[in-house]
Amino acid sequence: MAFETLRKLWKNEYFQTAITVALLLLIVLGGYYGAQAVLGTPYPALAVASGSMLPTLNIGDLIIVQKIDPAQIKADPYGLTGDILVYRRGDELIVHRAVKVEERGDLYYITTRGDNSGVNDPPWPSTALVGKVIARIPYVGNLPLLMHSERNMYILFLLVLVILIVLMLPSGPSGEEKEGEEKTAEKSGFSKINWGPVFYIVVNVLIVGLIIFSLWGSYTFWQPGANPPWATIRGIYADLQYHEEFGRAHLSQGFLAYRIDCEISSGIRIGVQTFAWYQFFALILVSFNLWKLYSFLKLRKARRVEQNMASTALHV
Repeated sequence: MAFETLRKLWKNEYFQTAITVALLLLIVLGGYYGAQAVLGTPYPALAVASGSMLPTLNIGDLIIVQKIDPAQIKADPYGLTGDILVYRRGDELIVHRAVKVEERGDLYYITTRGDNSGVNDPPWPSTALVGKVIARIPYVGNLPLLMHSERNMYILFLLVLVILIVLMLPSGPSGEEKEGEEKTAEKSGFSKINWGPVFYIVVNVLIVGLIIFSLWGSYTFWQPGANPPWATIRGIYADLQYHEEFGRAHLSQGFLAYRIDCEISSGIRIGVQTFAWYQFFALILVSFNLWKLYSFLKLRKARRVEQNMASTALHV
């Protein structure tokens, strides 16, 4: 009895939608708190909101932060190879490069400087240390920055609410309505269109467009959560060209990652491991086409089996 009740409940569209939303929230929260535990910091991911670390970190980058022992911090007075640290300064979180670390009693005092600044920050105690930047993901940090505006938070909330309401609506017409729609479509010839190839082409074009942009694209837009309130998203080679404005740029690439080092007057300034969106989109493109090829071959095989069975039946 209880099993039948659960079975009927599971078939309910509203219940399925509620479960889906709950699972998505659980995945997001689980991922965030899991990252806190793994990286050992309450701020495992942060959005870059200023240009003080240009060109190493761009406005709108999402930086990944890991806990570090103050005694293990690598500092460089020339601002080239020092660790990039996140620390608290009042109510703010600052991300700058370590240029000096000195031990004073039970504490370490750390001096940092922005890559785009020639002035050192005042020394701050290791108790203010949040962690070390180990990677950056371009573009993604623009969403949390956008939410710094109260108006934008309301807009996002309303958007999510509308999406949830749409998901809660019945997924399709009733049987009679569906039958009527099918007859109308047959008369108009609309149902004769095979939308499969159209969908296939559109998806491929979109993914290829994303690959091209993540390689050479560049776009500047108003970003209310940043200081100054503008952000530019760049593909890997556009980013490389931007680094050239500060010094000679050196690009090194790996699987789903790349790094741009910048040669300035005092030496080579080490960049940050950066997520390679173009490789990610390329993997999606290959996976999508392999899946479509597999589906096509599977359908073709099924049709051959049906034809063979029909041929055998005719001979009998």
